[in-house]
Amino acid sequence: MANVSPTTKNPMGKPISSSQRIMIVNAYKMELRKNSDLTVRDARIYISKLLGVGQRTISNVISEYNSKKTVTSPCKNRTKASFKEKFDDMQMNAVRFHVHSFWLNKTIPTLDKILTAVNNDETLPEISRTNLYRMLKFMDFVYTKQSRNSALLKKDEIILWRRRYLADIRKYREEGRHIYYLDETWVNAGDFTSKTWIDKTIKSPRDAFLRGLTTGSQNPSGKGKRLIVLHIGSEEGFVPGGLLCFESKKRPTTAKK
Repeated sequence: MANVSPTTKNPMGKPISSSQRIMIVNAYKMELRKNSDLTVRDARIYISKLLGVGQRTISNVISEYNSKKTVTSPCKNRTKASFKEKFDDMQMNAVRFHVHSFWLNKTIPTLDKILTAVNNDETLPEISRTNLYRMLKFMDFVYTKQSRNSALLKKDEIILWRRRYLADIRKYREEGRHIYYLDETWVNAGDFTSKTWIDKTIKSPRDAFLRGLTTGSQNPSGKGKRLIVLHIGSEEGFVPGGLLCFESKKRPTTAKK
């Protein structure tokens, strides 16, 4: 005698096919022929055990058949609304302000932080993480590595200082002077996010000011311990003994006179 495999249940959330709907109707008709006093509830329980389909689905199929005398095929294509359908230009601009609010507070705007801020805003529609990522790309945000070199977003007076420096250094080279370069940097003890979101629509500090936005992520404030590294050198190399490396301390308070 052949072994009969037990009835498997239809996975929750998976639509049943047209053939399964027809099987439900045929099983319902067969049970009615056997027992004319059969109730829909009893038929639903029996067919659910027989075919492994949920009772609610069976009830819906039987109700549809009793009213329309036919069964329809399930709709397998689910249309998901894109962010362009849910967000207009004003709402996208509100999202842009949310991103810049992180920079104003000197924090890094990660995708999860932006998602929480947008979904907590009662004036904005709910949005998924994937759609938020697509919307930020559509709004000309880029997720890229941070850099301390932000010459395009420097203030006008800094640009003038740089021009004067280039003119002076050219003059000194023409005079044959031996030029030494002195610079310093630091190493923070805390973690530092190497990548962040950047708004490519911001062209200058003035543009950001007029639009009520920011120029983007600023350099880390350096809270906690840090190492200060300073050195001097020229075209001949570093000056021997010119390295200065030390752990920074708290800024001393200025004594009142």
